[in-house]
Amino acid sequence: MHLPNQMEVREAAIESRTVPLSIILLLIACLLAIIGGLVYWYSLVMAIPIPDPATATRPTAAENNEPESTTAEARTNATNVVSTSDELDALSADLDSTREIENLTPEITAIENELDAALNQ
Repeated sequence: MHLPNQMEVREAAIESRTVPLSIILLLIACLLAIIGGLVYWYSLVMAIPIPDPATATRPTAAENNEPESTTAEARTNATNVVSTSDELDALSADLDSTREIENLTPEITAIENELDAALNQ
């Protein structure tokens, strides 16, 4: 019967450590690559300027070329005015005042015609 001496045991232990050591080094290299990629991605994201909503302005009616915008605002504001009463007569009056929206069909048709003409040009 052959008993292993201490030298053989140490060599076996050293050989068994080299495999996990190489795996650990490979994992560390992968981790460093991932962290480097995240740092690079973060620098790209932070380089994109974010517009400040406080400095953003709405275009004026002249810039939009909308001469009818004051009329549209007046109609919108008129539909927002309703009475606070819960009586039937007040509710009926509110309903009648908002029926103006149903009469927009000719205006919508004119807008669609203008858009079709602009697209066909």
